[in-house]
Amino acid sequence: MSYQITVLPAGETYCAEKGQSLLTAAIDHGMMLPHACKSGCCGACKARLINGLTNEINNQAALNSKYNHQQDILLCCQSAESDITLYLPDYHGSNNLPAQTLTVRIDDIRYCANVAIVTLKLPPNKHFNFTAGQYIDIVLPDNLRRSYSIARFNDDTRQLIIHVRRHAGGVFSEQLFDGRLKPKDIIRIHGPLGCFHLQEQHKPLIMLASGTGIAPIEAMLVALAQQQYRQPVFVYWGVAAEENLYDSALLNELCADLAQAQWTAVLSRASDTWQGAQGYVQDIALVRHPDMSHYIVYACGHPQMIVQAKNLFTSHACLAEEAFFADKFTPAS
Repeated sequence: MSYQITVLPAGETYCAEKGQSLLTAAIDHGMMLPHACKSGCCGACKARLINGLTNEINNQAALNSKYNHQQDILLCCQSAESDITLYLPDYHGSNNLPAQTLTVRIDDIRYCANVAIVTLKLPPNKHFNFTAGQYIDIVLPDNLRRSYSIARFNDDTRQLIIHVRRHAGGVFSEQLFDGRLKPKDIIRIHGPLGCFHLQEQHKPLIMLASGTGIAPIEAMLVALAQQQYRQPVFVYWGVAAEENLYDSALLNELCADLAQAQWTAVLSRASDTWQGAQGYVQDIALVRHPDMSHYIVYACGHPQMIVQAKNLFTSHACLAEEAFFADKFTPAS
């Protein structure tokens, strides 16, 4: 059974199957409604339910706040039980070029500890409407998909870079690490996807990343440099140990390209010789920025980090809830 979903004020409609998340159904119909984590953590897909019935299929963690209206829902956590009408003031219609499935070539694979930095070559005749912060799906046999944030896209060279962390038994990552996939091999991608991106406000920025969550932050730093961004930018990258800081040289370069930018490595399992910050990025950022009332925060990485960061910053550092933007990395089963 399917239901009609109407999105206001854009005036667009789509169909959602019973039991299917409202967000997934929209994406399947080519509508890029605002979203990021797709699992109830970030709140990017919040909408107002004007009329109709829905059923909660995932925990709406990001709605546990006094600032949310009782009719607010997260599209990634709700399915339709009737025809419904939604209000999304930040969605202006599907006028942008849609995501597309492309055949691409692996140009290079660079291995750094348990991370593979993969350069993909896109076909020359296909437009790729990328915004810093977005991701792609790697399309595998049987339509299995694995999502990876884009660390950089160069439209001139048609090269796109992703960071792939090795997961035991991972259907894509293991192929990179055991040699089944190598340079010159052909794979398929679908994208660009996602609504995690830089906002238009020119305020000081705090950027948190854990593990390969640094990838979209790198893309954002490139975009900020292109904009000649003049406000302070503070990047905190959390990893377990020093050998996991696989892109430290690049971060130095990216921060040097900005007027006021610096990055801090935060190790959760530091050796006795480590002289830098220890613990977790959200805790270090809170200590260094006790008043975030004039900041915008971008966070990408482990879901626990994102939940804790948002709770800490809004409750202890005066960060406005609408100034926190996140993309959560959830490993595929």
